[in-house]
Order: sequence, then C-alpha cells, then structure tokens
Amino acid sequence: MPYIPPEVVSKAKQMDLYTYLKTYEPQELVHFGGSTYCTREHDSLKISNGKWYWWSRGIGGVGALDYLTAVKGMDFISAVEA
Repeated sequence: MPYIPPEVVSKAKQMDLYTYLKTYEPQELVHFGGSTYCTREHDSLKISNGKWYWWSRGIGGVGALDYLTAVKGMDFISAVEA
C-alpha cells in the first residue's frame, strides 16, 4: 500500500468540492443559481456552502474526498492523489 504523508491527507480533506471542480474539472462545473452549482454529468448533484448533495441518489458530503469516493468510485488513496 502506498504511503501518503499525513500533511497531504490533511490538505486533501480540507478541499471543498467547488474548489476541486473549479481547479481540476472546470468543464464539469455548472452555475445553477445564487451560490448553488451542479455538475454537467449529474444535474441533481448540488454544491453549495462547502457541501454537496446528490438528490437522485440520496447521498452527500462535505468535501472533494467524499465526492471522489462516493460519486466517482475512487478508493481513498486514489482520491487523495487526485
């Protein structure tokens, strides 16, 4: 199993989904209205105030790591590396 330094894991846990998408997948970020965004791939996934919720699946989370593991299906290490 690859080693990831604790400071890298900590930094990854702090990144919110909006910042992640704006930085790494800007083509996926769609302004929905006000301070709410959704993704081009999943229009029922709403992002607002540092949190996200995928209404059609009934799951949500706080940061980019939650999104990458729950929505994109990545394992934790791959999500941190992303």
